[in-house]
Amino acid sequence: MLKILLVEDERINRITLQKLLEHAGHAVTSVEDGKAGLEAVQGEAWDVVITDYRLPGADGLEILEEVKRVSPDTQVLIMTAFATVENALSALKKGAFDYLTKPFDPDELFHHLARISAIRALNSENEVLRASLAELKVSPDLIGQSEIMRDLFEKVKIVAESEHTVLIQGASGTGKEKIANAVQSLSQRRKNPYVKINCSALSETLFETEMFGHEKGAFTGAVKRSIGRFERAKGGTILLDDIDDLSMRLQTKLLRVIQEGEIERVGGTEVIPVDVRIIAATKIDLKSLVEKKSFREDLYYRLNVIQLLVPTLNERKSDIPLLAHFFLSKLNADKQLSAELIKYLMDLDWPGNVRELEHLIMQMSVFCRKTVIDLDDIPDSYLPKQLKGAARQEGGSSLTNQVNEFELQIINENMEKYQGNQQRVADSLGIPRTTLRSKLLKHGLIDIKD
Repeated sequence: MLKILLVEDERINRITLQKLLEHAGHAVTSVEDGKAGLEAVQGEAWDVVITDYRLPGADGLEILEEVKRVSPDTQVLIMTAFATVENALSALKKGAFDYLTKPFDPDELFHHLARISAIRALNSENEVLRASLAELKVSPDLIGQSEIMRDLFEKVKIVAESEHTVLIQGASGTGKEKIANAVQSLSQRRKNPYVKINCSALSETLFETEMFGHEKGAFTGAVKRSIGRFERAKGGTILLDDIDDLSMRLQTKLLRVIQEGEIERVGGTEVIPVDVRIIAATKIDLKSLVEKKSFREDLYYRLNVIQLLVPTLNERKSDIPLLAHFFLSKLNADKQLSAELIKYLMDLDWPGNVRELEHLIMQMSVFCRKTVIDLDDIPDSYLPKQLKGAARQEGGSSLTNQVNEFELQIINENMEKYQGNQQRVADSLGIPRTTLRSKLLKHGLIDIKD
């Protein structure tokens, strides 16, 4: 039910429309001119204001401006004659939700109200999500409420209190650096230097000078002394990202530093003690590299004092709503994500993990010109091959309908294959039986009593 203010000066239209809206279950207050409309807007909070554009006392644009001043979340629908459509379009630019050209089909009005109700529901859901985010954050940008992530967050808090070397393992895009950042930010070394090194970006020739520094004259071009990363991290933490990309020769040099707790600058003889906590991150299971003789076993055990495993996004799909809304909020885009889109995202595979999801949300937000980002906004590359390009073809049905049709086709095929055995169908589709049942009900394939 929506609380609606109706502003219409034509009596027969006002009475008819009010009765129609009340019959649909909405709470409606009607007034007959613009002045009364302004007073009603100032006096009460409304979910929706439906106003004619041309009114005595004040026009629909003035009412719109007042609504947006006193209650920005209230949605405004403008009713207009064909001759004033241009004025209605200007109202859209000022924040009107949409407009109706008189005479209009009541179904068109109820379609707009249904969209508004959906947006209100999304806003409520987002408030809950924001509260969850505030509760669940271990550090900024580290988001999750799934059991596997809650367990990881607890481990991060415990590990942060120690001084032990930490090995963070997880596929590309899972957020290993964010986990490392959380460990550092919660540790006793958080106020001291935090130096990050991308091991895959360091060549063998640069490794020693970058990591350990060099003395003046150590090589051609060394015109002055340079302090290396380990020395710069004194008293703090050093993150060795993509440590699996280090060559065997460089692994040997790193091992010595970890074992001895000291370095020598290139071209120097002074032994310099280094007090740093090491956090290493790897996208590959180092144990498997040890077995292949491509990673030193002694270095592996030096690094693997405490191990944190970061799950893939496919292992924590229940976090997708939280993550998606969080990424959208970071963009400061005044938009929402539809429930249908969220459900679709949860059914996808994510080889690029959390990073891929973030990039997708960013892409859809940039190209979507509507208030709500829905299935019609998803790129073709994320559609089943049967649907790619279909929704972009002239005269084609909406992407939402296309997806529903495809889903129905797949369910029907599997129901026939397994002779209606819901458990076997659910297993073949990789979804819980309860999810399958809800889809069967949605498509009218079973009755609620079944």
